[in-house]
Amino acid sequence: MPDNKFTYVSYTEPDVRTTIEGLIEANQSWEPLKARIIPEFDYPGFIERYGFKGALLEPGTGSDDAARTVAERVLAVLNDESHRRGPESHTHAEGSEIPRLVEEAVGRRSPVRIVIPSFPGRPHNPWSHRRVRPDLSEAYALLRLKNVSDHVRTVYPPGVEFIILLDGRAYSPFYGSSPEADEPYVEELRTLVGKLDAEESIGLLDLQDLVDERAAEFEEVKRLVAPEVEAEWNKPDYEFRDQLIAAMRLGTDTTALNAAAIQLVKHETDTGIDTNTLIKRMREGVDERGRRTAFDYMVFLVTIKRMELIKTRLPDAIRGTVHPKPGQYSPYLTDPETAIAPWHGVPIVFGDGRIRTVYESYVYQNHSAFRAVYEKGDYEPFYYEEA
Repeated sequence: MPDNKFTYVSYTEPDVRTTIEGLIEANQSWEPLKARIIPEFDYPGFIERYGFKGALLEPGTGSDDAARTVAERVLAVLNDESHRRGPESHTHAEGSEIPRLVEEAVGRRSPVRIVIPSFPGRPHNPWSHRRVRPDLSEAYALLRLKNVSDHVRTVYPPGVEFIILLDGRAYSPFYGSSPEADEPYVEELRTLVGKLDAEESIGLLDLQDLVDERAAEFEEVKRLVAPEVEAEWNKPDYEFRDQLIAAMRLGTDTTALNAAAIQLVKHETDTGIDTNTLIKRMREGVDERGRRTAFDYMVFLVTIKRMELIKTRLPDAIRGTVHPKPGQYSPYLTDPETAIAPWHGVPIVFGDGRIRTVYESYVYQNHSAFRAVYEKGDYEPFYYEEA
């Protein structure tokens, strides 16, 4: 990642696997996607297949195991390669509070708490996903978190409590979506947690609620932070700014431009304006919207960091992240070979059982290779599978 003064501001790089030419060719050869409908998803069978199966580290077999403390065993499980993204050194990085917080939790005989700001929701985006409800990608992510806690219970019975700090409502203003539209997503996540029998391992908390508790302070700190971030942004060679804008374009709501593109290719064959000029204006519009989103996103993250908003509210919790960083814990929420977050795409179940998340445009481009699976009553697939 490019040099960045604000190292705690991070993003997921888009994982583009399609081409314009390939999508055009797919349109030419298009046939209805093969599909099937299931009465309901088999959550017990899903847990049986993908849930925690045993003590992967086989604690108690090492020659020095007797001398290891319970806290060390917990850390060893957290750092198992089946659970941990990024290098193990992040846990013990200079200034890391992870070992201390684990030891303190063990001393209290309470669950080790890990807070992860994530699961912002999935606003409609016809390129990355059409479905706005959680799908199998979210279910798989939640189960992976439960697996970490179940594994920790083999060496420390209280286990781990992951606190998902839902950030959709807090991010909606600068992404351009309506906060009210995120409410059903949150409730469906709660339902998923229940269907996975994960209530003891996963809790949900809304980031916007934390902001609202300290609203006046938030606005004051934000007022001071904005010029500081702007000063960085005004540097001509600030590469991180450009990379962040490119990433933020994916989530920025461009519904009007999506409609304009459809109108252009389906209804107005002669606009009286050069097509290249129209496309150039569309690109400029997306870039400007993405720039505003990225700037506001950065100001928001810097503001809550200066306030120590999360640490103050959850002082005994390890800071988790979906973007590996020194001093923070980053669990796998996806198959290790998946490059995007669960809520950014759609899941594909491959013949060997692997579940990977891709942008839905990848399915469109390869429409003959996959079959859509709908739960009865759904308008969009719950997942895709190899045909």
